[in-house]
Amino acid sequence: MTTAIIVVLVLIGIGAVVSVPLMIKSTRRQLAEAPASVGRRPALGSPAQVWVSRGERVLRELGSTLGELGPLHGVSADASQVVAELRITASQVAELDHAIAQIPVPSLAAEQQGLSASLTEAAGGPAAADLARAHEAVTARLASAARQRETRAALLAKMQATVTEFERARDELAELIAGTPDPVAANADSTGQLAGRLDALRAGLVEVRQAANPEIGPGGQGFP
Repeated sequence: MTTAIIVVLVLIGIGAVVSVPLMIKSTRRQLAEAPASVGRRPALGSPAQVWVSRGERVLRELGSTLGELGPLHGVSADASQVVAELRITASQVAELDHAIAQIPVPSLAAEQQGLSASLTEAAGGPAAADLARAHEAVTARLASAARQRETRAALLAKMQATVTEFERARDELAELIAGTPDPVAANADSTGQLAGRLDALRAGLVEVRQAANPEIGPGGQGFP
């Protein structure tokens, strides 16, 4: 009886040792496949959401094209990083959309015009100082909205350029694989160039996001 219990315990211990590496591998795979944790999500149908959706479709199609070509999985990893940066950039655009929506530009523009007229009428009077302060505050809010719109436009332009280049890279990779019996061996240079282009796309998104918000820093990237 004691011997049987010992045998059972040993078998349980061996099973646990074997299962731990498999669990770790599965967890790492899930983390790699999971979308990068981002903040505010872009509205459905918004330009940022559309670009992310197109990027995610390219990533899925690349995975299907690469299939079991193990040596080319590095390209797939680079593509995943591009999509991660697209998601983060889209989140920043969503934050800008939210902030811009808090500034009622048409009514502020009308208010600014009215304050300008009031300032002219009150020149030298007791209300002039307060009217000037109000005019300055309204003008600052309008300027802030303009800067945020410019930043948003720059981020969306970079997303569009990234996604269209991403789609081009997908088409070139599909052509590379379809036209060569052994794409891994015969096109190592081409694959390396493709991986370099994907990395450049990711880096370009990071650069524009950091320019738009210097506080992001390197740690704001989807991948280290």
